[in-house]
Formats: sequence, C-alpha cells, structure tokens
Amino acid sequence: KTGGILAMANYPDFDSNLFNKVEDVRTYRNAAVSEAYEPGSVFKPITMAAGLDAEAITPEETYEDAGFVVYDEFVIKNALDKTFGVQTMTQVLEQSINTGAIYVVNKTGAEKFLDTVKKFGFGSVSDVTLPAEATGNIKNLMGGGEVHYATAAFGQGITVTALQLAQAFAAIANEGKLMKPRIVETALHSDGRKEDFGPQELRQVISSKAAHILAAMLVSVVEVGHGKRAGVPGYFIAGKTGTAQVAKTDGPGYDPDRTVGTFAGFGPVPDPAFAMVVKIVNPKAVRFAESSAAPAFGEMAQYLLNYLQIPPTRR
Repeated sequence: KTGGILAMANYPDFDSNLFNKVEDVRTYRNAAVSEAYEPGSVFKPITMAAGLDAEAITPEETYEDAGFVVYDEFVIKNALDKTFGVQTMTQVLEQSINTGAIYVVNKTGAEKFLDTVKKFGFGSVSDVTLPAEATGNIKNLMGGGEVHYATAAFGQGITVTALQLAQAFAAIANEGKLMKPRIVETALHSDGRKEDFGPQELRQVISSKAAHILAAMLVSVVEVGHGKRAGVPGYFIAGKTGTAQVAKTDGPGYDPDRTVGTFAGFGPVPDPAFAMVVKIVNPKAVRFAESSAAPAFGEMAQYLLNYLQIPPTRR
C-alpha cells in the first residue's frame, strides 16, 4: 500500500570490510534492480490483468487447449508438451498453460496488452534511487508481429527486473494502484531539516474489480495449482510460479541446461500486508519453480505474517 521496500537481498554477497577480496565484479551488483531477465510464466498474471481489465475474459471462461499454437513457421507448445483440453482462465494460471495465455492476449488485443504492460512499469525505470537500475526490454512488442505478443503472454522474448515484478504484483494486491518503490522514509539533513518521503501513487493500472478477481485467481494457484508450496497454513496467499529458459550467450535459442525459477505473490488475501518476489538462478537439484522459489517464498511469508502479528483468517 505504501511502496516501501521492507527487505532486499542478493546472493552471492560480500563483506564490505573485505571489498578488495571479491573475485567477480558482478557480485557488487544489486541484481534485484540491475539484472533484467526473461521472467517466464510468472508474467502470465500481467497478461490476465489486461484481459480482465478490458473485460475481454472472465475467470470461468473456457477455451480448448490443443497443446500448441502455430504462427507461420513457429510452433509454440506448453511446458513438457502437455495438452490440457477444455480449461477455464483460472485453470490457465493454476496449470500455467502457455496456449491459454496466448488465448487471453488474442482476446484482449495487442494495443490493450502493451498498454497494460507499460502501465505496470515494465520497460521503464521506477526511480527507486538505487544505482544502475535496469529498464528491462519490451521492444519486441513495439511494432512486433503476432508471434512476439504470443511469446510475451507467457514471459518470453521480453525482460524484466525482480523489482518491476514486485512493484507490479504489489499493484494487483493494492486494488490496481501502482505505488512508487522507495527505500528511504525520512532524511535528516545537516542543517537539522527533516525531509519525509511518503507513499506516492503513480497511477491506476487496472480497475479495482479486475485486481480483486485476479487476486482470487492467484489464491487458487496456491490452493490447487503449481504454487501449493508457497502457501502458509491459516492464510490465503496469492501468487504465481515461473520457470524461465535462459537465452544462450553463444548463439540463438535457449540453453537446455539453465533455468531461472521465480515466485511472485502477496498476502494475506483479502487484505495484503506485503508483496514479494523470490528469484533463483539456475537451481541445481530441481527444475521447476514450484520446487525452488515457491517453498522459499512460503517460508518467508510465514515469517512475515508472524513478524507483522497478523492473526490467521482460516482453519
């Protein structure tokens, strides 16, 4: 509700007393702010937000998944080549179905989709007052063809930062209102002057109605979908997994041996107190975010709910 950043952490870290002992200069970067990456399916709620705000879809609306969609010479498939048959829009998020996200973009329209992506803050800096903030890259959507919108629908072909994701999910939690992220609450100047930096609302990204509907759909992802391990007993938690491929550095295409697992969400619903993003680069023992980023999110969410002394709302 305030845009205040409660915590931000990166690994590997370094001891500032032994600054010159760090071997890799990249360790000094604040990856949450300066490292843009293809988010994968954690971006699907942004696609769904556009469709709900335009009233182009409803949570109960169905479509029939054939397992793939064809654009000219390009064949886009679901993860693990799965076919799901008739599915609702809520199930598209629960099962993280690529073709379902494409269905939503096609019903919403390219112009509305791009406008919503921009309004959420993707493709621009947040001015969070931290150095080297990356903009991310949504240029594929600027005059791009249908296939670029299709892949962006499930988070490929565009890049974002972890901070942008956190800001966007916080807006969904905040009834569609996007707040400016901030790390300083008050500045005390040498002349004794006190400067306060209060909450700053940037804009209404999606309607309050669309935000409430989407929050309920994201709760369903945690209750019955791929986000179960992000849940906290006694609370309704909303969120979405994303297991993203990593582009090759030595040519076109994606590296078959590298992934990035992300879980983004907020809680407790219906009165969220925090939004959070967990991003794990190239997890070693597991492949999908539901087994890497989601459990980490759940552990920290449980800690936060206890720390903030928010009583359970369910049995």
